[in-house]
Amino acid sequence: MASNKKCDIEQITKLVNADPGLPRESPTSSYWQQPPHFLSNIQSPTLPKEKDYAIIGSGITGLSIAKTLLASHPTVKITILEARTLCSGATGRNGGQMAANVGEEYSHLATIYGSEMAGNIAKFTLKNLECMRGLIEEFDAKESSEVQELRKLRVFMTGEKFEAFKESIEKLEGDHPSLKEIYSILDGDALKEYGIHGAVGGALLPAGTVWPYRLVTKVFADLLKKYPDRLTIETNTPVKNVEYDAACATQNAYTLHTSRGPLRAGNVIYATNGYTGHLLPRLRGRIHPFKGTMTVQDPGHSVSNQGENISWGFHYTPTYDAATGRSGYGLYYLGQSVKTGYFYFGGEDARVDETVSADDSFVGEHSVAHLRSVLPGFFGKDESPHWKLVSSWSGIMGFSSDGLPLVGRLPSSLSGRSGQGEWIAAVFNGYGMANCLLSGEAVALMALGKSVDWLPGAYRLGEERLKSALTERESVQALTAKL
Repeated sequence: MASNKKCDIEQITKLVNADPGLPRESPTSSYWQQPPHFLSNIQSPTLPKEKDYAIIGSGITGLSIAKTLLASHPTVKITILEARTLCSGATGRNGGQMAANVGEEYSHLATIYGSEMAGNIAKFTLKNLECMRGLIEEFDAKESSEVQELRKLRVFMTGEKFEAFKESIEKLEGDHPSLKEIYSILDGDALKEYGIHGAVGGALLPAGTVWPYRLVTKVFADLLKKYPDRLTIETNTPVKNVEYDAACATQNAYTLHTSRGPLRAGNVIYATNGYTGHLLPRLRGRIHPFKGTMTVQDPGHSVSNQGENISWGFHYTPTYDAATGRSGYGLYYLGQSVKTGYFYFGGEDARVDETVSADDSFVGEHSVAHLRSVLPGFFGKDESPHWKLVSSWSGIMGFSSDGLPLVGRLPSSLSGRSGQGEWIAAVFNGYGMANCLLSGEAVALMALGKSVDWLPGAYRLGEERLKSALTERESVQALTAKL
């Protein structure tokens, strides 16, 4: 930690408590969202007056909530409200890797929650990835989403990180024999067979890559055809605030005030991820936005195309440069297009005020330059010039103080309202593809009064979590630990 630790803590405290605001009107152009889907600006001629459910957010979580509600109830009517174009948040901007972080997180989770709960979380994320594959099959989206079934190669650049990872895997397999043989451990020499240089060791695990925007928009199009009288999608309709009328004579006691007028609803479900704190101020500090940088780089013919077989995650010990205030956050993520050979490469090396931010209207020049400088070196091309930059952009993820999603009914202590019809499925800490689909399904079933005993208890908004784990102090500690 730098000598100005007190200053860093004060700055981080201010940042995590800041209002993230609404999604910015003019975000950087995401390569994933090109070309725009024909539904990208869909909205009704006039905003509906009343609905049973209003879902705020149109990414993979909002999609899952809507799909589950429509399939589980014969008459329920739903509106999805999106501040910008369809699927323009994290789902359409960050990642694209269908991979869990079971191995590297297990030891930490077991220490805090016990081996049983840690195992439940591990199995939940693996099941979620199975359901993602099922969704792709159900909606015949294999070709359009360019999904690839492959193995993820987790690469460790330092011995410290590699040893901690191996210990976590050993504990996972010891506690849960059914999860044995997911990981294949490799030493540094074995990694060279995959073209990776300068690493201490690594591991292979089953995974996949997908074009999330194309998947989500295709499913939405199919749902609109199937439920034309029960589902509407209102893009470019930001929700400014939510009110509850305890004296309302109907079931639709919530009023959502939007840029196009008010909408009344019986239930409000937040699938707002990094922007959640804007509409739910009492969650600020407990959760916060995190701005990710993505690039598309063309290696030309300098390396082979492994996109059918491998995706990558590069783990290193977090860094902090006191002179510039820039932090390296310990992970780069990488996939490769089978069709073009382009690398999709993301990761952070930036000041904390650039990362704990909800502003995706610009991308940091230093962050892009950094991603361009480090990628060739992983493949032993240190002396080669930077690979061609095809595209770069930023996207906003949501992070919680305890590193877990928030799924369930919002208590009045968080909503600030006496009603019991507000729900949330949000904040996936960079692993949305391993959590979103089933989290959305779970909250939808909860809102319908159905049991979801398969949802990890640690994801729920219990009193103990709100008191001890989901706190401003824990958010600040988690961020300062990386400085």
